[in-house]
Amino acid sequence: MIGADLDGKNVVVTGPTSGIGKGTALTLAARGARVILVARNPTKCEAVAHEIRDAGGVEPITVIADLSLLSDAKRTADEILALDLPIDVLVNNAGLVNKNRRLTPEGLEETMAVNYFAPFAITLKLLPALRRAERARVVNVTSNSYAIARLDFDDLTFERRYWMLGPYSASKLGNIYFTRELARRLEGSKITVNAVHPGLIFTNLGLGNNSHFAKKLIGSIWGLFAKDESEGHKCVVWAAASAEMEGVTGQYLADCRIAKPKKIAFRDEAARRLWDVSESTTGVCWEQA
Repeated sequence: MIGADLDGKNVVVTGPTSGIGKGTALTLAARGARVILVARNPTKCEAVAHEIRDAGGVEPITVIADLSLLSDAKRTADEILALDLPIDVLVNNAGLVNKNRRLTPEGLEETMAVNYFAPFAITLKLLPALRRAERARVVNVTSNSYAIARLDFDDLTFERRYWMLGPYSASKLGNIYFTRELARRLEGSKITVNAVHPGLIFTNLGLGNNSHFAKKLIGSIWGLFAKDESEGHKCVVWAAASAEMEGVTGQYLADCRIAKPKKIAFRDEAARRLWDVSESTTGVCWEQA
């Protein structure tokens, strides 16, 4: 059982260099886990690893990757599999939102690539390592912005209609669809998968390179509702390591409790269609154990 003591457990955290991801990585390391840090910036990644070492944590493992590229996302999973370790917890946290539409060199809209397609590919490729664990958990960091999402299967690059929260909310709805569909496919196994809304938190991670723009746009109103950044990881850690979440799967979590999402989250036909599109896009397919 995963609980407060994570000695001997192996945990993967994507996007661990700031905000929610950093808080999650440091907290799980403090509880005894060996943390595998997946980050784009080597200097920032090493700084987090240094903090873990200084705090007396197990020597972390770092994987440097740009998760806007599917090739890097798949390489990341291959490098982790090559460690020949069981993976007890996978936290898909890396994310961004862009003011302007940006395509990756592989032709994907960047927000969708990082927030949705990368975790889809990494998770499916890491299933063999997750299955090796005594019990394993997948935690997908989502957002309550999923409720305003418009998921157009004919325009997943947002060529026809783009605004800052368009692909971001769509990617977060995708995280929930992926969570529910993966939980259904893993039903009866020792792997659970849940989607976590960490709360309204103003971090640079969530805003990509647009923090100045977003702060100017949102202004002081944000502060009336937002949590302090230091609290952002708490619900993610709860999903990843609490005894209360043992055996719980396919759920949407908010404020460290199981919450009921909006009706849009229960569109199973759309979830299955997105899964098929995701397999085709990433080249990574479901394999039943």
